[in-house]
Amino acid sequence: MGKLITYWQSDFKANYVTYWNNLSRLTNMLIISNFSLFFLTELVTRDRYYFTHLSLGCLFIVHIGLILPLGALQRLWFYCVCLLLEFMAIYFFIISIWYWVVTNIQ
Repeated sequence: MGKLITYWQSDFKANYVTYWNNLSRLTNMLIISNFSLFFLTELVTRDRYYFTHLSLGCLFIVHIGLILPLGALQRLWFYCVCLLLEFMAIYFFIISIWYWVVTNIQ
């Protein structure tokens, strides 16, 4: 197990720029999708649905981690925390789409 973790850490240090660029692009795409699907159609203000706000909150925290020069961008644990928040945002985004489809069918 120790060799695997050291391999992941050395691979991450060699390619961390690529990983962070891809995470940044995904975050931007999800923010734009959240706004265009739910805020511009007024589903959030009309139905008082809050999972979209939770998704945007997680994405905001990831973006703050990307923008602020924390010095932790080369650390694997920091990337894993941001990736976990990104997955939570994707989960809330998918639930929001599911809620949107179910309420429009009824």
